[in-house]
Amino acid sequence: MGPQERLNAYLSGVRDRPFQWHIWECFKFTNGAWAAMHGVGWAVDWAGRYTRGGLYLKRDALRQEFGFLTLEDAISSKLTRVDGTPPRGALVTSTAASAVIVTGAALGISLGLRAAFIDKTGLITVPIDRISGAWI
Repeated sequence: MGPQERLNAYLSGVRDRPFQWHIWECFKFTNGAWAAMHGVGWAVDWAGRYTRGGLYLKRDALRQEFGFLTLEDAISSKLTRVDGTPPRGALVTSTAASAVIVTGAALGISLGLRAAFIDKTGLITVPIDRISGAWI
């Protein structure tokens, strides 16, 4: 099974899993999708570092913890930024999905003409023209 098929199987398995702070949010969703495609998450070393005492770190604390001023800079330290239409399987950001309170953008995965994000009802898709950044 290739990366696209593994991504499809992963998405099928989490399709009805709703967004839940501290349990199932966009970082965990995209790290899992990336691991399904590539064998390891895109930022496994960041897991658990964005919360303290059961609360998400605020922007200034995130900047201090990770050493980046923006989410985009942080992602670019791990992956290569893509200009133009993101390819299938790319990590993407958007403000069109929910849960953008802390970082200003939600993390998702490009599916081609749409991108997958998690929401309070489970998996949702957003048109690719609503994507603000993409990385491979």
